[in-house]
Amino acid sequence: MKKITILGASGSIGRSAIAFLRMHRDKFALDAVAFGSGWEAAAAIVEEFGCAAVSFADAGAAAAFRASGRGGGCDVLVGPTAAAELAARPVDTVLAAITGAAGFPSVLAAIEAGNRLALANKEALVCGGPRLLERARERGSTVVPIDSEHSAIFQCYLAGRPSEVAKILLTASGGPFRTWSKEAIRRATPAEALKHPNWSMGPKITLDSATLANKGLELIETAYYFGIDESRIEVLINTTSLLHSAVHYVDGSLIAMLGAADMRNAIGYGLTWPDRLPTGVDLIDLGRIGRLEFEYVDDERFPCLGLARRALTRGQGGTMMFNAANEVAGRLFMKGAIGFTDIATIIDKCLSTDTARFASDLEDVVAAVGAAEAHAQSVAERHIAEAA
Repeated sequence: MKKITILGASGSIGRSAIAFLRMHRDKFALDAVAFGSGWEAAAAIVEEFGCAAVSFADAGAAAAFRASGRGGGCDVLVGPTAAAELAARPVDTVLAAITGAAGFPSVLAAIEAGNRLALANKEALVCGGPRLLERARERGSTVVPIDSEHSAIFQCYLAGRPSEVAKILLTASGGPFRTWSKEAIRRATPAEALKHPNWSMGPKITLDSATLANKGLELIETAYYFGIDESRIEVLINTTSLLHSAVHYVDGSLIAMLGAADMRNAIGYGLTWPDRLPTGVDLIDLGRIGRLEFEYVDDERFPCLGLARRALTRGQGGTMMFNAANEVAGRLFMKGAIGFTDIATIIDKCLSTDTARFASDLEDVVAAVGAAEAHAQSVAERHIAEAA
């Protein structure tokens, strides 16, 4: 029995992982779960799986959990450091699915403890940079990517040696504005940006898919995780989201990973690697699909991808600033304070400032992210004032 800890158990990744574990109770034990609040959902999971520990960021939720008398004698950890404490407990795999910079301390704690890490937190690599992977190597912690694209690349890498890789191919769905004119995109509303054609996701990642900032973040992750220059990472649009990613080898071979638009594939593989188990995802019927179609990304209509490449040339401080500026600008757009194309403009302006000062040691990443977001907010406010 392999022991699993799930950080961010109430999110879509966490819920899918729990559903996977239900399918394979003879092989996995859910040892611990981390929640922000939602004590009733936590109690149900703890009772079902007999978890040894649960953590809550919210003290009120923890108090309600304890008062309910549910969960037996499991350990209850509380507060802003609780998830990190949970991640440091020895298990076979820690699934890190707490979003944003808030998830970074628990990612680092799992690595410091030498636990294998199934990584679903984008900000961890984007903000921690190569230093995070260096720390993992030092501590003997294996990091397995959970994003569908990076899981695909990880699997395609099994076909050869890293020295034999010529180029990596990332694919994007194109989002809801793939066929829109530049002027129509400029007038896009938050409601329109949240109508993704293929995936059902949270509002933040759905907006990032509309701007292609999400693909920019994934490009950064790819460069860092696989140790490859951004010039050797190509991004193409695959409207079906069927081909998740591929690897070109020096002999001219292209090894691609195809799968349904369903995160259960990547989650299951992240928990079972190097083995495979059923995930509940149906086999692909290629005859019914008929064809795979690809398009180049229009950098003029979707500039965020090029801005991510630019951020990579600045190192950790640059990629941290790209993430911070995108976070700030995205929130302002959803509030109606700026237009859709202003998101890329604000990122561009932030990258034109001194980004090197935000590069930090791993222990200081959360504070550095806060400083970068504060700087991005001031840049955004000046942009709004100038446009008024």
